[in-house]
Amino acid sequence: MSAIFGIFYRDGKPVTSELETMYGGIKHFPHEKHAFLVHGNCGMGHMLTYNTPEAVNECMPKWLEDEKLLFVAEGRIDNRDELFAPLNVPAEEQKNIPDGNLIFLAYRKWGEDCVDRLMGKWSLAAFHTDSQKLFIARDKWDYTSIDYYINDKVVAFATSNKGLQPLPFIKKELDELMIARLLVIWPGEFDKTYFKNILRLLPSRTLSVSKNDSKLNRYWNYEEIKERKGLKLEDYVEDLFDNFNKAVKCRLRSYKPVAATLSGGMDSSSVCMLAAEHLAGQGKRLAAFSHVPRFSPSRSISNHNFGDESPFIKAIVEASGNIDPHFLTSTEISPIEGVKRGVDLFGEPFHGAGNAYWGVDIYNTVAKRNYGTLLMGEFGNATISWTGLEDAMPASWILKRYGVYKLVKKKVLKPLLYGNNPVTNMYKNMSCGRESWHNYSYCMKSFEDSLGLAEKMKASGFDPTFKRYYVNHNENSSLILDFGVLRLHCGSYAGCELGIELRDPTADPRVIESALSIPNELFIGKMNKWILRSMMKGKLPDIVRLNEKKGKQSSDITARLCAYPEEMNNILREMESGSFGRNVDVVSIINEWKKMQNDVENYPVGKVFHIIRHIAAYIMWENS
Repeated sequence: MSAIFGIFYRDGKPVTSELETMYGGIKHFPHEKHAFLVHGNCGMGHMLTYNTPEAVNECMPKWLEDEKLLFVAEGRIDNRDELFAPLNVPAEEQKNIPDGNLIFLAYRKWGEDCVDRLMGKWSLAAFHTDSQKLFIARDKWDYTSIDYYINDKVVAFATSNKGLQPLPFIKKELDELMIARLLVIWPGEFDKTYFKNILRLLPSRTLSVSKNDSKLNRYWNYEEIKERKGLKLEDYVEDLFDNFNKAVKCRLRSYKPVAATLSGGMDSSSVCMLAAEHLAGQGKRLAAFSHVPRFSPSRSISNHNFGDESPFIKAIVEASGNIDPHFLTSTEISPIEGVKRGVDLFGEPFHGAGNAYWGVDIYNTVAKRNYGTLLMGEFGNATISWTGLEDAMPASWILKRYGVYKLVKKKVLKPLLYGNNPVTNMYKNMSCGRESWHNYSYCMKSFEDSLGLAEKMKASGFDPTFKRYYVNHNENSSLILDFGVLRLHCGSYAGCELGIELRDPTADPRVIESALSIPNELFIGKMNKWILRSMMKGKLPDIVRLNEKKGKQSSDITARLCAYPEEMNNILREMESGSFGRNVDVVSIINEWKKMQNDVENYPVGKVFHIIRHIAAYIMWENS
């Protein structure tokens, strides 16, 4: 994917060689060409990757002399046809006009309000030399990233913070609190990166900076989506399918061939089925990449999960008839090597680091085979396949469906034990411990105390037991989207590093708005995820559509880790001997590693993920 970067000296200092310096940190990204443009105390740069057929005509940055406007943008606009008329794009130019030009025209016509009109994946920066004002904006919700540094003298921004780090006035200093937050799984403060002083512009945000002022603004908020009442199930299903189908179709506009990730679940399979159908109409086929176990799945996996998704994937491929499957066992990349590559690829450690080896394998394989677009289904669990929230249903509904026992459990016991009252606190302290995060974190008490971690978690309202009683189903799905901000950021970074563009129709804002406006009870229906099961009837094979078990990612992670004992031993020794070992109880991790080796088949997969998360944090610690 393309990248933008720039610098604005608020104190009036002229830009000299700073853009070349910034480019030096990201020039290893695959790209077709790059360009810089400087006007006085502001300069902007652009790295072009051909993500759509029209991108071959892209030319950025731009300078408009009459308006004294310096402008740069990158992205993919999904509502091109809606913009042509209001932007007065001649019919003969519509087919070939690059999306960056559309963004430029939209900004010139609507100014900062253009953000409400642009659908797709995009970011832009505009500087007015007369008013000395810099405006930076990004899309509502897509795999986009803008990192920035700001003080009273200067603001610098880039698609990747690797474009910021070479600047001499930016000190590369690790934020230890962010490391601790990762280890205790305390989400929030998503605008922070793992480097002090480097921030990220969140989805649906704009940043305006002048000489003496700066302001952040949010122009779209999924928490404000209102429920639509009074329609029939069929009406909601039709509306969601229409938006979802459009979201799939518009993401197939790609300069290089399109590939997709495919699991045995309904989200990715729905994306693939529709994408394959649209591509068939173009005489093209969909390449689908799936991760499958190398060893037997762990016996610790719940009966509600399944470890090998191959049978479901094969059923999807057979039902479609236009999908070419590629099953990857990732035998050439160990879990530890996967974490190392993942931290470099995504720019930071991440919660699900135990999945890094196969995620990195899929991304690298797709890039090496010269695909330009990779379709995803990461956000379906908050949109198209939202389960519904039974706890939010009326007592009469629960009594009629499940009887007295479930009614007492959901309307009496859950609010009492997981609500917000003295009994709740007492119960959680008794069942999980007063410092419950120590059940899955190996942070040293001295490290926590130095950061004031416990006090800060309590002040924020964070519940480290992760046991809450929700009465608003949209609040729950919004929390999933909140946490997904990090996945958007990591996906953007991976795309830049490999020259591919991740695209997820389940996260299209139109899909989010449609899904979150559906009444809760309709998602529950005859089965959970009833909206999606109804929407894909006749399109997905029933073995997938009606399956209530969940695929367990990295189901053989224990055996994989134990297949590389020396690699694990070496990194644990490194962790113990360095400064990281003074902050994290590596001795306890080593003891768990010994238990794992002694009982490979039964050691809990969840515990393995907790250990690997600490290894990811260590790699970030050492590389910073």
